[in-house]
Amino acid sequence: MPKPTVLIVDDEAPVRRILEDALERINLQIEVASTGGMALKRLAEPGIDLLLLDIQLGDIDGVDVMTFARQRWPQMPIIMLTAHGSLSSAIAAVRAQVADYLLKPVSISVLRDTVQRTLSNHRRQHIHEQRLKTLYAQMDLLLRDTEFETESSLPLTTPRQVYESGPLLIDVQQHIALLHNQPIAITPSEFIILQELLREPGTVIPCLRLAQAINQMIQDEEEARLLIRPHIGRLRRKIERNPQEPVHLVSVRGLGYRWVAEGS
Repeated sequence: MPKPTVLIVDDEAPVRRILEDALERINLQIEVASTGGMALKRLAEPGIDLLLLDIQLGDIDGVDVMTFARQRWPQMPIIMLTAHGSLSSAIAAVRAQVADYLLKPVSISVLRDTVQRTLSNHRRQHIHEQRLKTLYAQMDLLLRDTEFETESSLPLTTPRQVYESGPLLIDVQQHIALLHNQPIAITPSEFIILQELLREPGTVIPCLRLAQAINQMIQDEEEARLLIRPHIGRLRRKIERNPQEPVHLVSVRGLGYRWVAEGS
C-alpha cells in the first residue's frame, strides 16, 4: 500500500522542517509549500491525501487556500494550524469542515496522533462509501434484470453565468476574470467579492454581505469590514490604474463597496 501523502503549508522554514521530520518518522510521504501560491499550484493537481495548513501565510490568506482545497477536493481532510486562535479563524475552520484545529506550538505526539487519526477516519469513510457504491450498483443490476429499470433523463445543462460591467468580465462556471479581455490572477475569495459586486453594478453592497458570501459566518458589521478591507486593497492593485484613486472599486463610507463601470 502506498504511503499517504501530506502537504505541509507553512511560511516558516524551521517549522516546516520540524513538521516534515515528525511525520516522515511515522511512514508518511511529505510535500511542503512555503507560500500560499505554491500550495494553490500543488493543490490544483491530484495526489494529496491530507492538507496540514498554517492559516497565517505571508502572501495569501490561509482561508483562501483552505477554500480552494475544499472546492477542488471536497473529500480531502484538512488540519488547520495557527499560532493565534481567533473567532474568525475558528469560524473559517468550521465552514471549511476541517478535520482538526491545532494551536502552535503543538507537541510532536499530538501532531502525529491527530494526523494518524484523521487519515484513519478518512480511510474508513472512503471504504464505507465504496461499499455503498457497490451496493447501489448491485441493486441497479437487479432492477434491470427484473425489468423495473427507471427511465433516465438527459442531464440538465446549467446556464452559463457571466457578469460583465465596464472593463471587467467574470465567468462563474470557468472561474475566470478578464480585465480589458486579459485574464487576471485572483484568489477564490476575491472572485466571490467581484461576483457579488458585478451582480448589481452601481449598487452599494454592504461589507457584511460580502463577508458572508465568502463562506464566513460573520454576523458583526465591524468584523466584516476588517475581513473585506484587505481583499478590496488587493483587488484594487490588480484592477485599478491608480489603486490610490479607484474609479471602479469604490468605497462608500459606513456602508460598503460598489462597482462602477465608468472610467474604463
